[in-house]
Formats: sequence, C-alpha cells, structure tokens
Amino acid sequence: MTLPEYESIEAFVEYLLDDERFEYDHEDLQALSASLRLSSHKVRRELDSWGLSLKRRPHEQEVRGFSSWDENRWQGNPCGGGTGYEQIAGFAGKKG
Repeated sequence: MTLPEYESIEAFVEYLLDDERFEYDHEDLQALSASLRLSSHKVRRELDSWGLSLKRRPHEQEVRGFSSWDENRWQGNPCGGGTGYEQIAGFAGKKG
C-alpha cells in the first residue's frame, strides 16, 4: 500500500504545492518511482516539467581529529584495511 501522495505524479505535485515546497529530495523521488514502477530519470523529467527541482544532497565531510593517523588523508575506521605491511612482509603469500 502506497501513500496517497505517491499514487501519481499529479498527486505528488499537489502534495508539494500544498506545503508550499518547490523542491523534492532523493527519497521522495525513489518512493514515487517505485510506486509508479517507472525509472527515476523519467519521473524526475516529469517533475522538472512541472517546475519542481531536485534538492542537492549535502556533502558529508568528516573532520580529521587529533587522534587520526598521520599518513592517512581520509578519515576512516582505524581497524580496517591496515597499512599493507602484511603484503610487503610476505604474510599474504605464506602457504597454509
């Protein structure tokens, strides 16, 4: 069962305009395209023709802390991946 605003493109446009919104997000686009069984680019093209626009996704940026590893440019799990020393030292090539 779908929500009434996702039953058709016209219903979704009316739902947004009732809230005085002119932008929709990616979650709305996915829900609408799933309920209509259309690809998301076709639904987006139709919504754009109504004068609505897709919100930009916020860029989630993580700041390096003082406990971050000095040699790593990216913030990440300190336990994941490792330094690669195992491959250099031959651990990865040991038999058995």
